[in-house]
Amino acid sequence: MGEKKWAEVRPREDYFRILNPDGSVEGTVPEVSRQELLRWYEVLVETRTFEAMVLRLQRRGVLSVAASSRGEEASGLGAAAALQVGDWLFPAYRQLSAVLYWNAPVDRIMAGLMGNTPEHIREHLPLPPEVPPGVNILPYPVFLGAYVPLAVGCALADKLNGRKHVSLAFVGEGSTSEGDFHDGLNFAGVLESPCVIIVQNNQWSISVPASRQTAAATFAQKAVAYGLPHERVDGNDIFAVYDTVKKAVDRARAGGGATVIETVTYRILDHNSADASAAYRTEDEAEYWKTLDPVERFEKYLFNQGILDQATKTAMEERAEKRLREEIERGRAVPPTPADNMFLHHLQGEAGWSTQHQRDELACELAGGNPFLDMTGEGMQ
Repeated sequence: MGEKKWAEVRPREDYFRILNPDGSVEGTVPEVSRQELLRWYEVLVETRTFEAMVLRLQRRGVLSVAASSRGEEASGLGAAAALQVGDWLFPAYRQLSAVLYWNAPVDRIMAGLMGNTPEHIREHLPLPPEVPPGVNILPYPVFLGAYVPLAVGCALADKLNGRKHVSLAFVGEGSTSEGDFHDGLNFAGVLESPCVIIVQNNQWSISVPASRQTAAATFAQKAVAYGLPHERVDGNDIFAVYDTVKKAVDRARAGGGATVIETVTYRILDHNSADASAAYRTEDEAEYWKTLDPVERFEKYLFNQGILDQATKTAMEERAEKRLREEIERGRAVPPTPADNMFLHHLQGEAGWSTQHQRDELACELAGGNPFLDMTGEGMQ
């Protein structure tokens, strides 16, 4: 491991907070039914259970890579819970809680993690005839900053067509250094696009700390340059996230335009299973942020209010374990997508020389040859 570590700068903790780490509250708790609060808790249980299962599968060689949202789950869930049926959700890879809240099929998620294409998954895991109405969930792009202009454009299409839908997009704080982020916010401000952009600040852009990403005091204030309102909340406080995003979503739906919200949290684990954070940071900050765990503090609140008891908690955990294990096995049973399916979606005209050459290279390799030795630029030797 590296001997030199980044010096971490803890962010200011003057953000909006309702639920304290000890489960007590300050200010006003948003109006949410008892049933909905239990639903939130169940989604948090499902999220941690699923991610633990996926990581074990990765360690066994079933998956090539796995990422975790542990310690950040409140940002995704609190924001997604503020949406309505028909809205658009643009999650990245640390918002599993958001897609589980809206009942995304876990078997399809698992099949996707195994590298299958959406078309192939649809063929082998068709949805039941009757699917409850929900939000529209988009797959995430590799370049996460690209989500901002996509969400802004999606929201603008709804606005121009007279639909009262809102688009909600997530990016990390590292994505605010990408041009797409700024292009999208500029359009959102000028065109008053009905969208909400969440900057989930987990303080690490893979191996680069937030203090090396920007000289700005906060990531939320980047919205000022585009004339957009902005908020900064405790990203480990599900009430603060829900309350703030709900107001922004309602404002967008009423024609008030876009809002940028920074949810301050921390990536307590490695970037993903291919990373080793011990090479570039100490565990001091991670240990501190573990004391601010979003699931533990929400659980304390539910216990304190008599909404959750140990028997209900145990039943939820057992139900999640059983359901997720069954759905994961269904996802794993999907046969691998044929490799040459990557060539199915040529957008215009006939495939050119380069595409045909790549097809030939793949065919050579699938036949047991070596495309680097057995082929020339004119095809097979």
